[in-house]
Amino acid sequence: MQLNLVVQAALAAGLIIIMFGIGLSLTRQDFLNVFGHRTPLFVGLAAQIVGLPLAAALTILLFDLAPEYALGLMIIASSPGGATSNLFSYLMKGDVALSVSLTAFSSVLCIFSVPLILSYASELLLADSRIVQIPPENIFLPLLFLMLLPLLVGMIARRQFPAWALKMHRPTSLLSVLILVSSIAYLLYLERQRFFAYAADLGEVISFFFLLAAFLGYMVTRITKLRGRQTRTILIEVGVQNGMQAIVIATSPLIFNNPVLAIPAAIYSILMYFFVFALYLGLWLTARNK
Repeated sequence: MQLNLVVQAALAAGLIIIMFGIGLSLTRQDFLNVFGHRTPLFVGLAAQIVGLPLAAALTILLFDLAPEYALGLMIIASSPGGATSNLFSYLMKGDVALSVSLTAFSSVLCIFSVPLILSYASELLLADSRIVQIPPENIFLPLLFLMLLPLLVGMIARRQFPAWALKMHRPTSLLSVLILVSSIAYLLYLERQRFFAYAADLGEVISFFFLLAAFLGYMVTRITKLRGRQTRTILIEVGVQNGMQAIVIATSPLIFNNPVLAIPAAIYSILMYFFVFALYLGLWLTARNK
């Protein structure tokens, strides 16, 4: 199964809109302020950029995944935090400034980390598979144009037109969710005959991966003695990934051009909201019983 060019262009445009929306929420001062509290930022970035791929690698080894599933899991694990993580941090009374900073920094750093992780995944985990042997520059250049440039344009728009940017932040956030949901629905529609097989194969795997990643995120916050608000924020950032980016990497004709690789990202993007809602419900019940 291959996606036609119109659909591929629509997916790319969706990622650009999402990154532009993130840029609208950022200013240069947001980046400068966070360095006054470097430990939470570095802990959160380490949990995302290092911890998530390690959790995915362990999951792949434990479940002995097929190559396409394994690579798909690595794609979502190496993706940055999703735009809706900032909303969840707000709802769960987390550190919103830290959440925004983690989303921004991880989005920039992933331009460099994703090509390295995915291009060497075959050597580290899937040595016998050819589907992941792709030069880093084949991933780096598309991400540069699809992610970093829209993010910078959004920040410039915020600086030049602050009132308009603040007004547009909420609509772009809602549009981001709509684009992600539509993309997932379309991919699952194309694979509808095999959807239940995918769900049976990957539901347990992705649930294990999410819980393992959350556990790692929680442990690093305990070891570094971060406060409750920061711990909640890092757990959310670790859990809420940029599923749109993962889908674009998997399906783009400039990168892997294989929609099956997007199935783990699609299923993860569905399940992650159930897990985050469970976390939200747990925090609400805890606060109510105090």
